[in-house]
Amino acid sequence: MRKLIAILLVITIGACSGIERTPKPDPFFDTEKMASIMTDVYLIEGSMTSNRKSFVDLGVVPDQYIYSKHGIDSISFKNNFNYYADRVEEYIEVLELVEKRLLVVKDSVTLRQSNSKKDIQKIDSISKSKIDKVLESVK
Repeated sequence: MRKLIAILLVITIGACSGIERTPKPDPFFDTEKMASIMTDVYLIEGSMTSNRKSFVDLGVVPDQYIYSKHGIDSISFKNNFNYYADRVEEYIEVLELVEKRLLVVKDSVTLRQSNSKKDIQKIDSISKSKIDKVLESVK
């Protein structure tokens, strides 16, 4: 039994030793550019899950939008994505940048929403006072 385990261990180690990493693609996206692209990918995917109909109605093709915005093509994106996926430390660095950028977007949206609620409350109070004045004048 021990011999069988030892043989399987040697075979497993030998099989894994020949795995080659993805070569550095051309064009190569540095971590900043890759994080920027990935941030847009996550934002569009999130938007599509919440309101797919708007994308369809407007005729927006998410992939094409990202490629044209960043001046890239699908092959270079795929090659760079595979390159970073092969290098865990670098990929984590990209994802940490993405997380920071998404938090900035989230904070911005939250601030806008709270400002909108304040504006609506002001409008409601002004409207209510005007309606009260009109009702008093009618009486």
